[in-house]
Amino acid sequence: MKITNVLIFILAALLLSCNENLSLVDFETDAFNISINNKGYVTALEDSKTGTNYCAHKDSIAPLLSVRFNNEILYPQEAAYDEAQQVITLKFAHNNTATVIVEEKTTHINFELKSVSNPDDIELVIWGPFPTTINKVIGETIGVVQGDNFAIGLQALNIKTIGGYPWNESDYMPQLDVFEQDDPEDLSKGKRGVLYSVEAAKPTSFGSTIQAFCRNRNKDRVIPNWGHEHYVAPAFDDGGVTGSKIALFGCPVDKALDNIGAIEVAEGLPHPMLNGVWAKKSPLASASYLIIEFTESSIDKAIEYTQKAGMNYLYHSDPFETWGHFDLNKRYFPSGVEGLKNCVEKADKAGIKMGVHTLSNFINIKDAYVTPVPDKRLAQVGSSVLSSAITATQTVIPIASPVFFNQFNRNVM
Repeated sequence: MKITNVLIFILAALLLSCNENLSLVDFETDAFNISINNKGYVTALEDSKTGTNYCAHKDSIAPLLSVRFNNEILYPQEAAYDEAQQVITLKFAHNNTATVIVEEKTTHINFELKSVSNPDDIELVIWGPFPTTINKVIGETIGVVQGDNFAIGLQALNIKTIGGYPWNESDYMPQLDVFEQDDPEDLSKGKRGVLYSVEAAKPTSFGSTIQAFCRNRNKDRVIPNWGHEHYVAPAFDDGGVTGSKIALFGCPVDKALDNIGAIEVAEGLPHPMLNGVWAKKSPLASASYLIIEFTESSIDKAIEYTQKAGMNYLYHSDPFETWGHFDLNKRYFPSGVEGLKNCVEKADKAGIKMGVHTLSNFINIKDAYVTPVPDKRLAQVGSSVLSSAITATQTVIPIASPVFFNQFNRNVM
């Protein structure tokens, strides 16, 4: 009798354990299947034609969505699916819930955060990370991983949803080469800096992960940023985490780029064209160009050099006096805008496209936005109120808190 009772208890425990991980719902495209269990975790990222499951769920958890509440990341504990509304409801600790709208398309599957409890107190939400066994090609920036035959990708579908993981409160991703790490999962010890940021997709010991997140910017935050321990990140009204949206897709490797283009078109994302060809597939997008500091008087020579080099693009390396207002440098263009316009027209008649070589859009310190009176729209590290009245001739100004000012190594009361 005791043995029977023990067996019944073991069987009941096993059944309960299995029931806790039952498949809740499957979503599919023409080439890809996703399975989510009743805990809210992805259990299959599957090539629908071969039946191969690339989800590394045995090596890592794969929450569809997690939330950060009171500086604690909460993973889903329970999930339910309303087929009529195509909505997944996720339950978390501390009575937090989230609802996610799902939309199946031929090339991808959309997931959009419809609502979340305590929307003012949820600090951020994280899509994934979704672990895969794929590790042949890791597209960190674009969020696509490729194996020998199959590719899986995640695309952020709006500007507030960021491909990557919230490693830093500044959302400035670690700039290092993850492929030179002894442990690709530990980004705290970078060996060599790179000029791009990690990692909408990231290599791992078991393959790779793809991920995205959305931060709640409804309140001012003081964070480490740009070498300062204390830096004010001002509130920004972008609707909070509600509306964060991603697309997941899987397809044969040779169809991955076309699949990304189809997502851009279907979701109304930027889809730039060059002479009728999508920029990511056009050979013109990677065409060489000549960079030279031409002037109004030397433009003919610059055009000649461009033609002799067999190029179709001529760029000026630094035509502006200042960056911000972008006033033309009189040394190159004494006639101002009219002189530059004449240069462009000459190049156009010769079949040459003209541009400006820039890697980023920034403001330098001698621009009118910065000096003599800084523009009110410039970012501020921080501020403090005065602790007493001051006079027009006073050289020492007393303030209530030196926290932000002491970071500049200046003597502040």
